[in-house]
Amino acid sequence: MSNITYSVAEYTAEDRTVEVTYTNADGHIHTRQINIPKTSEGAVDTEYLTEIFEGQLAGVENKVKVGAITFVDPNASAETEESPTE
Repeated sequence: MSNITYSVAEYTAEDRTVEVTYTNADGHIHTRQINIPKTSEGAVDTEYLTEIFEGQLAGVENKVKVGAITFVDPNASAETEESPTE
């Protein structure tokens, strides 16, 4: 069972992308922009979008296992996250 969950930002039928935030057991986050699929009538294809969310979650879990992505503390300031340039 995964210890990573995701939440989806609000979106409308006119939006082309939506931000998805993945949260790990430590409360650290990783965000992605996901393309919103549309039906031939231009409505959001919610069934397919749900499949995309689940597939992306599986991808995030796999990338965490191999160290390809990292999660950041949402409460940390940008200065503490960046390494010094000198």
